[in-house]
Amino acid sequence: MFDCKLPILKFTLLTLAAPTVLSQIRPTVQSLPDGDYRYRDSTGIDQPFREIQFRKRDIYITGSDFDKRTGKSYCFRGIPQHNNIINITVAIEISPKTAKQTQWKLAPGNPINFDRLYPLQAGPGLELYKCLTAFIPKLK
Repeated sequence: MFDCKLPILKFTLLTLAAPTVLSQIRPTVQSLPDGDYRYRDSTGIDQPFREIQFRKRDIYITGSDFDKRTGKSYCFRGIPQHNNIINITVAIEISPKTAKQTQWKLAPGNPINFDRLYPLQAGPGLELYKCLTAFIPKLK
């Protein structure tokens, strides 16, 4: 008889996971660096949309929430927590009796969630700057 040994082949099982696309990873509102931002709930140009413009500075976010479907907008200030803005204070514009200066009424507001909002490349608009003035006395 022949004394023959067959070589033993070893196989390693390699499992590949689906690649993570960097463009799909969005930072949370809390992790954004200080700056001005715009978000919308629709990416379509001709569709009605909700747009949030805000400035993140230190631990605060101050901004404007505008809904083109209803035509309503309000100013807000709050604290980012993950992908939400919490501890919201809403500033409601009061028509001044004289044209000297806009007056604001402050009231508690509801948290804002950014899970279904898309960041825009464009810079902030005039609504943000108007809203920043509503909270100037509070920022000192």
